[in-house]
Order: sequence, then structure tokens, then C-alpha cells
Amino acid sequence: MFDITLKRDLAELIAKNFSFPDIEAIGQYLFKKYSTHILEDVHESITISSLNAAKRLVFECESNNKLNDLFCFIVDLDGALLNGKRVDINNLEHLLYRLTNTGHYFDFNKRKIISYNEQKNKSKNWGSLKDGKEYHITVASIDICDNSKLVNKYDASKVEEVYFHLWENVRKKCELYDGRVWFLAGDGCILAFRDGRGVITAVSCCLEVLFSLPIFNSLPFIKIDDEISIRIGIDTGMIKFYNDTGRIVSDVINYASRLEKNATCPNGLSISDDIFAEISPKMKKMFPASSTFDGKAAHSLTFEYCKALC
Repeated sequence: MFDITLKRDLAELIAKNFSFPDIEAIGQYLFKKYSTHILEDVHESITISSLNAAKRLVFECESNNKLNDLFCFIVDLDGALLNGKRVDINNLEHLLYRLTNTGHYFDFNKRKIISYNEQKNKSKNWGSLKDGKEYHITVASIDICDNSKLVNKYDASKVEEVYFHLWENVRKKCELYDGRVWFLAGDGCILAFRDGRGVITAVSCCLEVLFSLPIFNSLPFIKIDDEISIRIGIDTGMIKFYNDTGRIVSDVINYASRLEKNATCPNGLSISDDIFAEISPKMKKMFPASSTFDGKAAHSLTFEYCKALC
């Protein structure tokens, strides 16, 4: 779980947000007797930088199987008191974003790190799909528009913080519709929905994600001037499932991704004809544009929310 990058990011975050006495206090919380000077075998009169102290703390926690405890303690410190001072951790979202790349996330309710596969309602197979077996699955491909422009314009940590909040918003809405996040990589993700009501829930979830985007862009902690735009493509069909979703090769996923990238406007949602056939007549009216893409009929809508606010 704690790869080299995550350990490095943890040490750097501690160094940037805490003084040497603060880092000593954190170490003393995790160990009965903790002293960076003793561990580094230097006299107490020697000044140790916050970065070196943080690296030593991470090393000691890793050596004593306490990295998980350290990570959770740092997250819990945000907004709390340490050495009589309120702690406001800068770039904490960056660290939490990095954690999601390892297949884990921090559950703020349980105050612990949880694997996406630890619980049935988090697992990518809904606790029932078997490796190597085919199932009817509806998938949605979501991409953030103009990623390169945003990365070049803003500090990388700011962009990652915005992306972290966006994907957390998407994940929560996905869970409400019993969907699963199968892939998440920086500026894009793949959501999956099971057969049964899978088509209806997939379209409903993605409509909610798209229509709530103006609210997301107006939140005070979104610290970039540009508004985030997304594109979404949805398709449905038989997919051979693997718990290691990185192994899944599927025409359904490929079509949803190509439909989103090549035939969808910013802040747009496109669905295949198979999806269109299964949604309600009222929902069909929401997709006014029809076209042919990769030899198949497709249907689209674009949400120009400024016009909706007139």
C-alpha cells in the first residue's frame, strides 16, 4: 500500500506543515520514547531540518509497522490542536489523492485507511462476480477536458487537489447508484454498473454528476479560476470480469471511451443506441442529438448550465 512515492509524499507533507518540535511531538505520540537526535546519533545542540526529521519519522514508523498509524494520525491532525496550536495542513488532498492510486482511500467516518475491496459495498465485483466469467455490465467513461492546459497553467498540486475533490464527488454519487469505480487515473475514470437496473442507474448517475458540476465549480475550496468540464460516454454489453480490473479488455469499455473522447462535447453525455433503447421515453427526450459513431447510432446531450440559470 505505501509505495515509495506515497512514503516520500508523506514525509514532504509533514516537513512542510510541521516544525521540528511538532514532529518530535508526533513521534512521541506513536512511540513511548522518541528522539530524532538519539535516532540520528547527533548531539541535541545540532539543528535537524524538518525534512530530515520527517524522513526519519516515516522510516521509524515503517520499520515498526506503524506507517498506517502515522498516516491516519496526520490526517486526523488537520483542524486539531498540536502543541497548543491549531493545525491546518496544506496539500492534504494531494496526499489523499496519491493514496487512491494504491487502491485504498481514507474513510473519514471510520477514521482509517480502507481498501476498495475490503467491503462488499466497496468491492469492484459487488462481492459476487467471478474472475474469468462474462457478465452484462454498463460502463461509463468520464474524462476531464483540457487536462494539459490546466496542468500547464496551474501548480500541479492545485490541479491534483481539484481532481481529488471531483473524483470523490463522482465516487460518492456512484456508490449511491450501486456503481463501482473500476479505473481511476488522473484525469479520467471508468464507472461500472451491474445488469438489472444497470443501464438506468448508469445514465441517472452520470446525469447527476454532469448536472451538479456547476455546484462543484462554485465550491470555495476549488482553488483554480478555470471551471472544470467533463465528457461522458456510456455503453453496455457483455464483459469478461477480473478483480484486477486492469486486466479487463472489453469492446464495451473501448466504445464508451471512444464515444466520450471523439463524439462528445465538453460538459456532454453520449450514450450508445443499446443504452438509448432501454431508458424511459422521458429520459430519451433529454438526448436531442443523434449521430452515427463507429458504425453504431449514438445519442447526445450537452449541458450549457449558464443558459439554465437565465
